[in-house]
Amino acid sequence: MEMSFYAAKVGAAAQQTKMDVVANNIANVNTAGYKSKTLCFSDLMYNNMSGVDGADSDVKSGSGVKTEKTNISFEKGSINESASQLDFSIEGRGFFGLQDPQTKEIYYTTNGNFVLAEKGDSFYLASKDGYFVLGKDRNPIKIKGNSQEGADEELGKDGSPLEGEAVDLADAEPAVFDFLKDEGMLSVGDSNFVPVEKNGTPVLVDAEVTRGSFEGSNVDISKEFVKVIEAQRAYQYSLRVVQTTDEIQNLINNLR
Repeated sequence: MEMSFYAAKVGAAAQQTKMDVVANNIANVNTAGYKSKTLCFSDLMYNNMSGVDGADSDVKSGSGVKTEKTNISFEKGSINESASQLDFSIEGRGFFGLQDPQTKEIYYTTNGNFVLAEKGDSFYLASKDGYFVLGKDRNPIKIKGNSQEGADEELGKDGSPLEGEAVDLADAEPAVFDFLKDEGMLSVGDSNFVPVEKNGTPVLVDAEVTRGSFEGSNVDISKEFVKVIEAQRAYQYSLRVVQTTDEIQNLINNLR
């Protein structure tokens, strides 16, 4: 079988995967704290083509490409002003810490579009997916009282209250964490991330946090549409190679 069949097939599959990544970026252009993703490719094996004498020549023949990894851009998104006391944005680098109230797992996000979540008889500052926001003592931020005028309330996951001293909503201040490097962090959901070994230990940093605003998506919609066109053209060319190779094979097979 001609190698062009295989090279074109894996090339088309790679471009389809790229389209999926770009489509996900476009779909999250208005998601608070979302970080755009870029698909990276790597070459498959190259072989030396044989010359007229049967010996290897210096001409290389490739086997196509494969998807290697998805890079995440941690560039700052636009800062959106709001009237809510539950919204926070970070100046410069850093992540808010979130804790799953059931598993106690820690996640990190730049999405400061928070709500009030109820657990038992207490209310906590939380993300919209029910994770509690960590304060500078690395404990979930408990809010005094059971309601707040003008605040959006959302029920969290059921269970007993967590430990921690309750504070007034006006005094609530989320902690900011940073890492030695953010490359390679795992994306969990739309805007939450989990560090891997090479990211190092999260460090509590003294970053400026602004109340009444939150970070939006960092997706550049014009660049994403350019990627759509590039992926579509590459996909079409890959399929054209398959079609042309098939026509050549049929012509050869039908020779008398």
